[in-house]
Amino acid sequence: MAVALNARMRTNSRFFAAALSVSLLSAAGCSDGTEGDDPEDSIFVDDSKADDFYSMSAQEYLLDGKSTVVLDASFATRTPEERLREAKRLVGLKQIAIAWFLTQYFVDKEHDDPNASFGGFGGMAKAGAYEDLQIRERADKVTFDFSFRQTAAGGKSFMSKLPLRTVGGKQVFDLEIGRPTNAELAQLETGAEWYRNAPWTGWNPTAVDASKKEPISFAISKEKLSTDGFFDIARLTADGKLDMDVYFGWDYHSEYHLKHSKQFFTWLKEQSFRTPTASWDTLTHTSGAFTKTVKADGREVSIEIRVYFGKPGTATDPDTDAGGKVLEGLAVKSLATRDVIMYSGHSGPFYGFALANWKKTSEGDLDDADIRVAQMPADRYQVVLAEGCDTYQIGTAFKENPAKAGKNVDIITTTSFSDASSPAAVQQFVAALIARDTTGRLRPQPVSGLLTQLDGNSWSFKSLYGMHGIDDNPKLVPFAKVSNFGKTCSANADCGGPGNLCVSAGTGKQCTAACATTGESGCGTGYSCKAVASSSTSTIYG
Repeated sequence: MAVALNARMRTNSRFFAAALSVSLLSAAGCSDGTEGDDPEDSIFVDDSKADDFYSMSAQEYLLDGKSTVVLDASFATRTPEERLREAKRLVGLKQIAIAWFLTQYFVDKEHDDPNASFGGFGGMAKAGAYEDLQIRERADKVTFDFSFRQTAAGGKSFMSKLPLRTVGGKQVFDLEIGRPTNAELAQLETGAEWYRNAPWTGWNPTAVDASKKEPISFAISKEKLSTDGFFDIARLTADGKLDMDVYFGWDYHSEYHLKHSKQFFTWLKEQSFRTPTASWDTLTHTSGAFTKTVKADGREVSIEIRVYFGKPGTATDPDTDAGGKVLEGLAVKSLATRDVIMYSGHSGPFYGFALANWKKTSEGDLDDADIRVAQMPADRYQVVLAEGCDTYQIGTAFKENPAKAGKNVDIITTTSFSDASSPAAVQQFVAALIARDTTGRLRPQPVSGLLTQLDGNSWSFKSLYGMHGIDDNPKLVPFAKVSNFGKTCSANADCGGPGNLCVSAGTGKQCTAACATTGESGCGTGYSCKAVASSSTSTIYG
């Protein structure tokens, strides 16, 4: 993966470049996304010399099991087609229930949670990522058995924390899930879902009567890993503008929505953004954008950042219905019109963005159900930061939005707690997207560099950041001048755009460009991704 080298960069990082007809390496690296230059003394590393250093904090897992649904007795006299249709409807609802109870078991708890002693392994089920397999009708014509597959995420040591046993060569764990009625399962109105009610919320099977529980054995295995890629800055800036909307959700700890927005205002000024108002005190939702002009691929690009938060005594007062509606309306508009949408605030399983004071108003919340149907551009690449506790499931909500259908959207989420005491995650995210070299050109960054930074923000717990949608991201640094590959050079500047490198290849120096992961395609015909090192620092860059 390619990143800029600078004084604040973590040591022991790695750097990749496209190489002509070379074998591949497994390697990794990180960057803080600030300004810097590529090393001028890069050489291709022999395959036998590079360690496997690339890692991400979270891993996805596949969960397989079996369950049943029981139709209303009146369906016994219906046609087979009608019974199967109803069975499929109930299976879909049951899948939501299974995901809910799995998440209740997996998710980290706080000490004052009613089910604090139940599970707590730093994981979550990916709500929405369901597969229904082998739906079979029993002789009574109302009971249907089915097999299912769900996806979950947790730390890389997640399986070692579970009480696993081996059955038929598979790793299996047992869990008692709840048994809501069919009528309850259908109660999915936003904010009034069945799982918000006792005994399903704060699920603890030891406190529930056996009639309300169903034992299920889950087989668990690791999902295939994705590999690193670049934020597609070329697509984000194709229209000459990169616009971002930032939302600081209402906070009950210490009014962090006010404190963090104020700190972010100061940070943007320090990054040489032109402010829409003289001070944070006069900043409102109608103030307009913080602006800055940068160079990208030989042209000027305007960076626009708008900041929204609940401000008492204004139209976005988070304690009022009216203020909540304004905030929610702004967020919906952002999803429909902006390149980048950032949320920093409270969240949780089967939830979304809490923009207003939920203790005083039911308005101002953008739930996962709202995200699934929100208006979003189908042909426009967007990036979303969901900075909050347990936002992993939001990734699926965005990918299942019909306008996206799994494409043209990247979503960064957490699988555990996040740091509520600082706006650092938002600042690091912006810095990664607008990172520049010393000539002022935008330098696209690999996702791994940002994720490493985000994971490092929390010293007392693991946040487990990850990005959904990375598989179709560029593996070769955007803006790379592929036409210059193989040309003789003496310095990086001879090779073209930011990320192009002048690398020693044994017979002299040749032009190439940074790439994200060794072994990946995307470098062009005849080229593959290979690690490079700088002799001046005795390290592999990345």
